[in-house]
Amino acid sequence: MKVSVVSTFKNPHSCRHCSGIHLDLDVRRPKLLCFWCDFDGVPKGTSHGQYICEQCTREFFIRDNTEHHFTLKLGYDVEGIRDAAEEGCELYSWVWRGISREDSLKKGKYRVELYGWKTRGGRDGLGLMVRVFDGVTGERVPVLVANGVGELNVYAFEGDAAGVYTSCRPYVRDVRSEESMGFARGCLRGCLEGHTWCRTDQIIEIDMPRRPVGVLGGERVEYGDIPSRVLDLGRLDEPRLRLVETWEEGEELLGRISRGGFVALSYCWGGDQRAKLLSENLDAYKRSIDPLSLDQTLQDAIWVARQVGFQYLWIDALCIIQDNLDGFGTNPDKAFEITRMASYYGRATLTILAASASAAAEGFLAPRAFSPFRTGPVCVLLRNHDTKDIIGTVYLVEEHPSTPAEPITTRGWTLQESLLSRRILVFAQRQLYWSCVNSFAGAGGDVTVLTDRMIPGRRSLVEGVYPVGSLIDTSTTAQWGVIVEEYTRRFLGQEGDKLWAVGALAEQIVKVGRARGEKKRYVAGLLIDEEDKKSWLSALMWRPVDPGRKRPRRYRAPTWSWAGVNGEVRVGRLQNEEPAVVEDWGVEFAAKGAEYGALKPGAWLRLRGTVMTAEEVGRYGVVVWVKSDNSAMVLFQSFEPCDSPVDRSKWTALSDQPLWELKILEDSPEDKEAIMTTLANSDFQSMLLLIALDVWHTQGVAGILVERGAGEGQFLSREDGLCQGSP
Repeated sequence: MKVSVVSTFKNPHSCRHCSGIHLDLDVRRPKLLCFWCDFDGVPKGTSHGQYICEQCTREFFIRDNTEHHFTLKLGYDVEGIRDAAEEGCELYSWVWRGISREDSLKKGKYRVELYGWKTRGGRDGLGLMVRVFDGVTGERVPVLVANGVGELNVYAFEGDAAGVYTSCRPYVRDVRSEESMGFARGCLRGCLEGHTWCRTDQIIEIDMPRRPVGVLGGERVEYGDIPSRVLDLGRLDEPRLRLVETWEEGEELLGRISRGGFVALSYCWGGDQRAKLLSENLDAYKRSIDPLSLDQTLQDAIWVARQVGFQYLWIDALCIIQDNLDGFGTNPDKAFEITRMASYYGRATLTILAASASAAAEGFLAPRAFSPFRTGPVCVLLRNHDTKDIIGTVYLVEEHPSTPAEPITTRGWTLQESLLSRRILVFAQRQLYWSCVNSFAGAGGDVTVLTDRMIPGRRSLVEGVYPVGSLIDTSTTAQWGVIVEEYTRRFLGQEGDKLWAVGALAEQIVKVGRARGEKKRYVAGLLIDEEDKKSWLSALMWRPVDPGRKRPRRYRAPTWSWAGVNGEVRVGRLQNEEPAVVEDWGVEFAAKGAEYGALKPGAWLRLRGTVMTAEEVGRYGVVVWVKSDNSAMVLFQSFEPCDSPVDRSKWTALSDQPLWELKILEDSPEDKEAIMTTLANSDFQSMLLLIALDVWHTQGVAGILVERGAGEGQFLSREDGLCQGSP
């Protein structure tokens, strides 16, 4: 009977089938094309480390002209690979998963090997993929085996000679270890000294210089960006914990924070906390705070901040008065402090992100449990292809294709906290990671050195945790669309926090837009361009993913805003001209001056455009309720050509069949009931307002269902939902 053994880096897989296999390294100089003489061949090296054309001697401006090619030749044919896999060899099991998908490989003689390559100068990860050769002719067989299995990553321990050729390292499970803290300090130092992008919270254009000439000088925090209150942690050799009100303490304290910076904590509350700042304990906290009275996540954050060299720490529970937490603007201190979130997270020198903890009581510094790999680690010796000398030991690993979501990425408040931050230490379920505007890295894994993020490209090593600067290549409207869709997938503990919890991020996007010369305006969760009337209509064309979610119990936003419904939404994007226009609007803020926060009831919007009564809808169309996964957006497209999609002269039936099919995506169950009542009773004055031509990249016209307001011709609410249809 086979006994299943979980392989680890300390106890890697090695069996009689794979123990004698070597990974061969072949160092080559590739061919280069000379644009002066059209010479196509291997360049010639000089004693000065230059590379010149063999024919015309012109210099190639390259630092390094070597490539590392890695080959692992398997000792079995296809039948032998199958037998080894059935006996439990992890390496051959991985290969067989790919080969078994190709029926053509199950017959005949084939030679299989693993192959990978990289440039010598790039100290990044190394992956191996499968390739197949005809066993008789030696020619490569063009089969897509790799599509079925992906690739094996090549890992090595730090200090092993093989580590020169790959940066993949075993995960560091102890996030409290000196290895993890050394990684954190090294990333912080490298970013402070060499990342121009990370010195600003407003990356306006992608062509802004990433790196300085030389080393950057010390970073300073502007006085206006320093939080109203911070925790004074003392020093490692003389720790203390007390709350300080920065402007009350005066110039000396402000100067120290400006020069030394401060840290912010992003975490999940997960319910109420044991200790938090209240009006009644403010004076006591300014004298001293007992660390043991705090929840474990807060204690852990204090320890980490001290370890990476900071004296001042901002934590919302201890730096914002937490009286009356209903989210509807009845806590003036909270209302004021939330308006400064963009500064607190955007200008903090570092953000500690407790990604692995779902509640403040859990903490985030406990050693991580081992998570088995899908394949391996398989122990293999790396050797020189030419001399056959052993270089070192490597480990072949296949990661699981997906990892569990970090608890922090399911909470609404924490989205803007990570997106606004310039530098983040991410304490994830697997290990410690670094993410900044310019780069990312992990204490272990496939990226262990600060690696410049490619834009567009991989946003983060931890899904859902990245700075907003990674979206720099897109318009501010597109950035806001990404943010809204991500934000509405998350959970909020208080219904009234819907607009508060994304307000600082909205403020940041508006600032970036204005820096780009755009006249952006934020209205009830919608991002509007005051010079582009189409932006209003595009913003209105959102739809709920799950129409079965009920609306909030209390007023939170107008019906025409996505913030007025619960659950995930999708945003619309207009492509062509629109037959409607927004003429005027009005909102009233719940807290004075908090234009990015909660609203008082009564927000309104006036649109002018072509309308159709519910009676006409019932006479000429068939109503169909659309499931949330149906994104087709075609409405009132006539059977015969017409000059305008909204030409009423063509709205007559050509046969006994309806001219169109009206598809409706209701915003909530209550709205569906209202629509059905309206369509069944011609006395109701609901109207179908045609909003846009071509939404979500399809042809046709789309609109919203509205209720007639008190004023003639004013349609003040989106009581029912989004409509769509097709002929």
